[in-house]
Amino acid sequence: MGLLDYNLITTVTINGTYSQFLVILSILIAIIASYAALSLNERLYHSGLIHPYFWVGLASLTMGAGIWSMHFIAMSAYQLGVPMTYDPILTILSVLPAIFAALLAFWMVYYRKRKYLHMWIAAMIMGIGIASMHYLGMDAMRIPNVTIDYHAGYVLLSILLAVVISLIALLILINQPERMKLHNKVAIASLLGLGVSSMHYTGMYATSFEADPVVLEAEGTHELFEILIASVVVGVLAIVFFSIFSTMFDRQLKRRLELYDPLTNLPNRKVFNQQMGQFKNMNEVGVAVIHLHDLDTINNKYSYQQGDETIKVLVDFIKQAYRKSLSRREFLIYRISNQKIGVIACEFTISKKLGAFSKDLIKRCQSETIAGLNVSVALASKPKTTKNTMEIVDQAYAVINTKGFELINDYAFYQGTTHSEGLREKLLERIRLIEYDEELVVRYQPKIANHSHEFIGVEALIRWNDRQLGFISPGQFIPIAEKTGDIHPITLWLIERVCKQIKEWQWAGFDVGQVAINLSNRTLIEDTFVADVENIIEKYQINPSLLEFEITESSIIEEEKVALTTIESLRELGATIALDDFGTGFSSLTYLRNLPIDKMKIDKSFLEGIVEDKLAQQFLTDVINLGSTLSLGVVIEGVEQIEELDIIGQTSADEIQGFYFGKPISAHELLDWNASYQEKLLN
Repeated sequence: MGLLDYNLITTVTINGTYSQFLVILSILIAIIASYAALSLNERLYHSGLIHPYFWVGLASLTMGAGIWSMHFIAMSAYQLGVPMTYDPILTILSVLPAIFAALLAFWMVYYRKRKYLHMWIAAMIMGIGIASMHYLGMDAMRIPNVTIDYHAGYVLLSILLAVVISLIALLILINQPERMKLHNKVAIASLLGLGVSSMHYTGMYATSFEADPVVLEAEGTHELFEILIASVVVGVLAIVFFSIFSTMFDRQLKRRLELYDPLTNLPNRKVFNQQMGQFKNMNEVGVAVIHLHDLDTINNKYSYQQGDETIKVLVDFIKQAYRKSLSRREFLIYRISNQKIGVIACEFTISKKLGAFSKDLIKRCQSETIAGLNVSVALASKPKTTKNTMEIVDQAYAVINTKGFELINDYAFYQGTTHSEGLREKLLERIRLIEYDEELVVRYQPKIANHSHEFIGVEALIRWNDRQLGFISPGQFIPIAEKTGDIHPITLWLIERVCKQIKEWQWAGFDVGQVAINLSNRTLIEDTFVADVENIIEKYQINPSLLEFEITESSIIEEEKVALTTIESLRELGATIALDDFGTGFSSLTYLRNLPIDKMKIDKSFLEGIVEDKLAQQFLTDVINLGSTLSLGVVIEGVEQIEELDIIGQTSADEIQGFYFGKPISAHELLDWNASYQEKLLN
């Protein structure tokens, strides 16, 4: 009878149940890991302090561990009600295919492997890797007297899902912009997390558990599972949060080095300019520019270490003189170039105090025995040398550039014509010696849609940092370049730089919109200018409609026929033409109507006193309506206050530009600005 009973025994299929809590937890883990991986992938686009291979490895570990953790928790969510354990070696080994699949994905992203064949091969390898992780993990399950069978069709479907999900992930990651909007990142992370989860649960649907009926009499325990699940969740979340923390740390460290000089720990020129902007409405503000002479000689004759020590001693003396002569508690001291330290003072009797500061500093430098501590101190202040705060820095530089070695161990205030004419003569000498790629840089100022406030483009502005004279403002060197004819090659260099940058932004997935470039009259009358522009556009394969050329009325008048022909040719290429500084010329409305232009930029002088003056508000509205009547796009420049923005918002103007939204910044800084601005729009 016993033998007969044994022969009658058949296997029974065990139908388990899912724990809803663990199912939801598994999906959340997959989504959180995907979000962290997307955040880490953003770091591959930035030239941070940490090598990109670190981010590739960390992103792979985060994504792989997230997929594995989701799988482990999801398997534990399927409760069979029988005793169950896991083979520890196979369980640990099962994470490797997931990490390898993620590593392959991020490697392709880093090296920009965009060919469809490469992507399909990679997606297949990744999909097989993810599926291998799943079925290797299933094989690690140990259930006495229970066998695991698979439905071939559903197994193939789960592998196909893994391949498709991998392909979608590759497409997303490779085309991911440098900075994703928060809601987009959450949406994509959710898509990837749900996709990976769907593959797992399809694989589980393909699985059946066949057991001896005796097994069903045993009571399963999940106490061990609860401990394992808690350990896995804590471990994976630790990896995820470490990944996010690493990203934030790298970003903050990079920002610190972008804003501070590592040798002296002083804020750099960027912070100096920002601080000057904050003081623009103060009645009394002054600047001292301290120039250290012969730093190259010190470095070459003694050592770079000696040169660094000289700079540190100078900074210490500046701080001592600052404490003694100026009343402000916190130091407003900045390293604005390799050999120049800038000091800002904002207090009563500013000119007198700057003079006392300079005397004390020079006395300290002369009493020091360290080699080569010879300085010049250039001073400018409001209201003594100018009524415009933003001119003070240029005036101080003019003193340094004009006086040169005559000012060693001495100081001087800016004196109108004497220094401006001296600087002009030096600029005439230096402008023909410009090293374009070394000394010229491009800065981009954002342009905003009037009513939606969306970011729609930038204006490209050129800056010159001469090796000998230091930073030269555009208002100083552009008129001279126009006079000498050097403005034409400078403009072509600018256009090529802009087109190259547009292409780089496109590859990075960043839509910058239309880029505006200023043209002078000398450029408009050059015979080869249009052909040169066309060649540059062809070289970088960009759409000409992305370029906007700004002209002024005065740039047309000198040789009107030639200039108008050039403008028409640029429009035929597909570029937009904007009339800059509208309101500063004297042309008739008939002349304006006949100009071949698409936009007009209303000069910032129209905004002076507009907040309080109702008549000025009405006049601005009338001018804007005039542009609309002529079917021209209308751009308002020089917006700096929220009150001005509110007034313009009630008009039909199309675009806004000004310091209220952003100052001219580098191409890299524009990406950070855009990310921050998009977050503000969402909030």
